[in-house]
Amino acid sequence: MRALDDLRVIELSETAAAAFAGRLCADAGAEVVLVEPAGGHPLRREGPFVGDVSAVHLHVNAGKRSVVLDTEAQAEELRALIDGADVFITDWPTSALEPLGLDANALRARAPALVITQVTPFGDTGPYREYAGTNLVELALGGQLKITGDPDRPPLSNYGSQAEYQAGLSAFAGTISNVLLRDVSGEGETLDLAVLDVVATNSEHRGPALNLGAVANRAGLSVSATYGVYPCSDGFVYLTAFAPPLWERLKAAVGLDELEDERFSTQAARLEHNDELQAVLTGWTLGKTSDELRAFALKGDPMTVMETPDRLLASEQWRGRGVAHEMDLPDGGSVSVLGPPWLHEQPPVPAPGLGEANEELL
Repeated sequence: MRALDDLRVIELSETAAAAFAGRLCADAGAEVVLVEPAGGHPLRREGPFVGDVSAVHLHVNAGKRSVVLDTEAQAEELRALIDGADVFITDWPTSALEPLGLDANALRARAPALVITQVTPFGDTGPYREYAGTNLVELALGGQLKITGDPDRPPLSNYGSQAEYQAGLSAFAGTISNVLLRDVSGEGETLDLAVLDVVATNSEHRGPALNLGAVANRAGLSVSATYGVYPCSDGFVYLTAFAPPLWERLKAAVGLDELEDERFSTQAARLEHNDELQAVLTGWTLGKTSDELRAFALKGDPMTVMETPDRLLASEQWRGRGVAHEMDLPDGGSVSVLGPPWLHEQPPVPAPGLGEANEELL
């Protein structure tokens, strides 16, 4: 039995933030009902595709059940569905929910114990509440673009929709916290979560640093010669040997007499001669294959090969821990996927077909 086996979640979403929160609820055992329009959830049409199926849909909607509803014409049926649930997750703003009687006040009047999670770009209060937001906008306003990329070049965005997925993880955590609180108090809570707030608070120590007058700048892939990414003959490797004991370990692994030079004898000296040290280490890594460097890493030397997704999915680590699985596809094929990180040996349930639960649930 999983933690949320007795929980029913209704999800009305359009973005990855709310959809990922719903996916995590499904991973934890909840029955998650995804409410979709006749044309299907927008993420069903987002590439890349595995055959005719969106890989994004396979990921964020895994384990859910699908109900097709016209939210305006069938608002009463949707309200009844939510009234019979424990949790309502949505990324719709209150201004769009109110005409349908789906805003927090209306839902709470009918179902006082309902847990509501509303995750929107800028939250449900404040001057930005009606603004549209995208992943790039949220990363920019939240400050993560400011600290990502090379110092002498424009800011860089992380791949994909990282702002949305960060918010989805936070929405899931907040939802479970409110479920636990509801179980004690008997009263439901509303979580008003802004993607922007999540992005800003996920910038590690940058917020406190700014309050102390320090300006966080981009440092690129190589903060220093002993702490950064290097090219090898068929990929990249990350060296992390800033601390003196790790430097001694790296020096022994590399085995170049040049590294015994006085210029590199102390942390201060290595920083002073950073470019020269970087050139020496680059010459060494370029002469190695990723497999050769992987062997050093497996011995405990301070380096990590930048793995490709196919290697990771086939790795002894993920296969041995039961994290990587084969998921069956509607066309009879299969694809390698990652299962819930806390449920080893249990593959994720495939994403639902459009409207497959209509007859049963409506």
